[in-house]
Amino acid sequence: MPATVTTIDRNQRAGLYELVRNHLGSIEDFFVALERTKDFAKAERLGLEFAEDFRLLQDIGWAERDERETFELTMPAHDLMELLQRLHAEAVPVLVESGAEAQSSREDAATDRRFQLGYEVCNKLLDDLDPREADRGRADRHAPRRVRSSCPHGDRP
Repeated sequence: MPATVTTIDRNQRAGLYELVRNHLGSIEDFFVALERTKDFAKAERLGLEFAEDFRLLQDIGWAERDERETFELTMPAHDLMELLQRLHAEAVPVLVESGAEAQSSREDAATDRRFQLGYEVCNKLLDDLDPREADRGRADRHAPRRVRSSCPHGDRP
């Protein structure tokens, strides 16, 4: 796939940033796989995923807030697509849960909105990067019912 630069706006960045932070909250899993369980295949997979996360953060910034209006995603298109597919898939269980968790604090609601936005940004960017994704994705990537997030690593990774 040819090299391309994808540009996102500040709101889209906020959604992707939330999804990346959620994933980075599981960085302890890398240590466990490498040192405790000696699951080197899992450690390698996680290492590659975290490297993609770090690469995206180079483009969108490491701080929670960034004053830029637009952000250029300079990752190779194939790598960006893999990252977006992973973040999209990881967002689903956070967005879809039982009604028992429907009540949330104001902070949780803001986080939930950013998760939903991140999910939608992944859909849009995947559609833009590969038209085949748009044809395939509409059926496979329909928006989940939005209730309340429950990050497995706490509200804040």
